[in-house]
Amino acid sequence: MKRIVLDRLAAAYRAGQRLVLAFDYDGTLTPLADHPRLAHLDPALREILARLAALPRVTAGVISGRALDNLIGMVDLSTLSYGGSTGLELQIAGERRITNEALESCALLEALCATVEEPLADYPGAWIEKKPFGFTVHYRLLATDWVESLRMQTFSLLAPHLNSVRLLDNPLAIEVLPAIGQDKGTALRSIVTHRGAEPVTVLYAGDALNDEPALQVAAEMGGISLGIGPEAPVAAEYRLPDPAALQSLLAALTEEIF
Repeated sequence: MKRIVLDRLAAAYRAGQRLVLAFDYDGTLTPLADHPRLAHLDPALREILARLAALPRVTAGVISGRALDNLIGMVDLSTLSYGGSTGLELQIAGERRITNEALESCALLEALCATVEEPLADYPGAWIEKKPFGFTVHYRLLATDWVESLRMQTFSLLAPHLNSVRLLDNPLAIEVLPAIGQDKGTALRSIVTHRGAEPVTVLYAGDALNDEPALQVAAEMGGISLGIGPEAPVAAEYRLPDPAALQSLLAALTEEIF
C-alpha cells in the first residue's frame, strides 16, 4: 500500500504536476492523546513537512477539528496552509478566510455549548473543547459504564437543533458544527484551487468521520484518499495502520523527489 501511494506521488511530481499534500492532525500526523494539548508533532515529521513545502511544486496543508490558532501553534510551520474548526476557518498562503455564514453561527453554538456543558459535571473525565465555530464533547477519559448515558443525554439536548447544526460521531468524541455547507472537503478544495488550474495530484490523509468529505474530494479530483488507523472512513481508497506509517511514507517521498 505504501509503495503504491509513494510511486503515484513521485511519478506525478516527476511529470511536472503540482502535489497538494493535506492531512488531518490528531490521529493522522500524531497519535491520539488523552488530551489534545498532549498531541505534539514529532520534530522529525515537522522537518519532513517543511522540506516538502519548500519544494516549488508542492503545497502542504493541515485540516483539523482544532481551532485554527491552536492548530497553527501545534504545527508551527508558516509555509503550510491550514483549515481549523473542521474547515470553517482557513489560512491559505498567510491569508485568513472566514465566511459570513460561519460568523453568524457563533451565537447559537455558544448557547448550545453552555447547554451541553452544564450536565458534564456529572461525568468525570468528560469535557468540552470550545472552538470559534463549534465545540467537541470529549469522553475518552470517561468510565466505560457512563459513556452510553453521556452520549444519549448529549444527543437528546441537541436533537431540537438538528436543522441548524451537524453532529459528527467521532471516536470518543461528539463534534458539533454549524450546518452551513462547509467542512474539510470545502477546505481542501480551497487549498487546491488557490494556485489556479495547473495539473495537480492531491493526497488527503485522515483517520475519522470528519475526514470523510476531504477524502471524497481527493478521490473526485483523481487523487489519493488515504485512511490512517483502524477507524478510518470507508471512503479511503488506501490505508496505513498508524501515524508512524504515514511519517515513513512522507520521509520516503522526500527522498524520492528532493
